[in-house]
Amino acid sequence: MRGLYLAGLGMIAAAASAQAADLSAIMAMKAPQAPAPAAYDWTGFYIGGHIGYAGGTSNWTTAPGLGGSVNFFQPFDAFTGGGSYFGGIQAGYDKLLPNRFVIGAELDASFPTFPNLNGVAIGGISTFNSPFGPESYSETTLASGTVRGRIGYAPGQWLFYATSGLAWTYDEPTLTNLTTGTTDMPFLWRLGWAAGAGVETPVAPHWTARLEYLFTDYGNHPAFFANNVQRFNSDLSLQDLRAGLNYQFGADPGATIAAVPGISGTDQVNFHGQTTFTWQGYPAIHSPFSGPNSLIGSGEGRETTDATLFAGVRLWQGAEFWIDPEIDQGFGLADTHGVAGFTSAEAYKVGANYPYTRVQRYFIRQTFDLGGDSQKVDADINQFAGSQAANRLVLSVGKFAVVDIFDTNKYANSQRAFS
Repeated sequence: MRGLYLAGLGMIAAAASAQAADLSAIMAMKAPQAPAPAAYDWTGFYIGGHIGYAGGTSNWTTAPGLGGSVNFFQPFDAFTGGGSYFGGIQAGYDKLLPNRFVIGAELDASFPTFPNLNGVAIGGISTFNSPFGPESYSETTLASGTVRGRIGYAPGQWLFYATSGLAWTYDEPTLTNLTTGTTDMPFLWRLGWAAGAGVETPVAPHWTARLEYLFTDYGNHPAFFANNVQRFNSDLSLQDLRAGLNYQFGADPGATIAAVPGISGTDQVNFHGQTTFTWQGYPAIHSPFSGPNSLIGSGEGRETTDATLFAGVRLWQGAEFWIDPEIDQGFGLADTHGVAGFTSAEAYKVGANYPYTRVQRYFIRQTFDLGGDSQKVDADINQFAGSQAANRLVLSVGKFAVVDIFDTNKYANSQRAFS
């Protein structure tokens, strides 16, 4: 009997052990562990764009003992598109070390918005009395750029970095005698240094977004105004806050992108871009009655160039934010005069021989589905992939054109396709 009792205890223990193992397996199946986010591999070449806002000062002096300061910050004007903001491009290379430190190098170029009615973009004006009478001295930046190294640390999917290097800018100082109207506008190259810090993280396969602060100092440089026979010395320092977007080449660096609460699917960011180059010209023509609004009789050739980024992000269920910064450069034929319409669909929005930045659209779109048949929507410019109900209410708030919403068929509103 004792042997049977011990055998029975052994069978009960074995059965209990088997049930515990089965229960453990069931619990593991019901509550799987979420995979840990993959650490991002920052090694590789990248190219991208940025948009930001700038401020700064330039302290000037001139004989005999006159001096002043120019404030380079210009507030944003939503109606004219003016302000001291800028857009640009960058390219670089990063190397991720085994200890998760990152070293790299980057070069960039930035272009300010189109000058306001006072002739400044990233710049300012200083008015003063001189021995020659009341005068106005102004500076505005036409282009700038840097060549920098950067070093950072990348725990997981975030990269925190510091950066420094050389900086350059191409400025237009202007001196105007307010009594005689005599004006000088020489161009001035400046060299200096830059330093700053930033943070960057992946937002989609191959795509990373960054926020960066940059301080640049261009030292003291002279400018000679021949028509007014005066020499000015001025220093210049700028502070930039810029947001950037980069595309990393090579194999997918790998990262788990955090989902936006209440949004299903992976289409949480959307990036599209376009660039257009147009050249037009004509030979010499017979033009005996030409005037200021006529085509030039000797013939002419002109080019226009633009590059646009269409970027969107889902905010919450049914809500999207879109921004479309653009860099433009060039002229139409005869500055778009002399014919009964614009010579190209690009010519009406350009008008400078140097590139400048405009933000063509920025808006929030909220969609409320009201039911009905569901239809598939493909990802496109300012449009996320997904599905939408036949009956829906769409609210858009921000800067956009009427034709962005109405008359949106494939034959309308496409200046580039039919220019």
